[in-house]
Amino acid sequence: MHTREEWQRYAESALPPEERYSERNRAITAKYAGWYLEHPEMFKWAGMASFASRQVGVAIVMAEMLVAPERMGSENLFAGLHRFAAQQFMLQDLDAMRKGNNNIFRDIAWAHAAYVEGGLAEIERCCIGTDAGLLLEGFIMIDRGMALLRSHSDAEAANRIIWEGNIALLRHEQTTVLQPIFNSLSPGGRIVASFGSELDFSCELPSDPKYQASFSTHYGYLETLAGMKSIADPVHRWQWVEQRVVPAWMAADRAIREGTASMEQLLSMASGELGMLHQISSFTGGLLPGS
Repeated sequence: MHTREEWQRYAESALPPEERYSERNRAITAKYAGWYLEHPEMFKWAGMASFASRQVGVAIVMAEMLVAPERMGSENLFAGLHRFAAQQFMLQDLDAMRKGNNNIFRDIAWAHAAYVEGGLAEIERCCIGTDAGLLLEGFIMIDRGMALLRSHSDAEAANRIIWEGNIALLRHEQTTVLQPIFNSLSPGGRIVASFGSELDFSCELPSDPKYQASFSTHYGYLETLAGMKSIADPVHRWQWVEQRVVPAWMAADRAIREGTASMEQLLSMASGELGMLHQISSFTGGLLPGS
């Protein structure tokens, strides 16, 4: 038997050090994608988290280019962008996104590892005396749904319970882990993060709208630019997650089959590849509506 801290160390043992930002993000993304690919029937949160983590990786790469463009071998190309970003993109805000990526993994990844190896009892034992209410509730529902699925008695009810459990993990992530990160963003950083909140689960060009979730498109560019709707606001963010992100991922989850672009992208993410050019294009497209 292991303590929660031991499971956390175990989950993080294969990750590069925190100062190797991009490599660590790739490893986190790969872990999420791998868990989903190995257990697609139950680890819905992990599959969605792999796409979100990959999007954070775009911001991390941009931050590395902005901090030291000469290290990237692109001094001339990024010199002007670096000066602009110092005023507009606020590198401390991009760094906060990196911390959020690490914090989510530290908070939730251990439970996935513990469940795979020790079942629900291991999570219940490690959650005694902690504030992991939604996390534990989520795995209880996932475990109940999986038991029902294995019994072949009511597959529809089983899948519904499994999804409810994964959505509980998502709410835990959003309220417990991410809100302090969003609270730390500057006003300009909140606007940038809002426009940068673009998830595309189809991985295809052109993308199918039913697999996309864009915060700024959902609420409107003017409302987002003016800060009337912000990804940093927990009410605005959760409404977007419930109304756009979860339905888009549910649709993608149903559509994923061998040979599809989504499956190819998940396999690519699980192997540590990012397809960064496509993602940077998507990210900057979100920041520059109509571009």
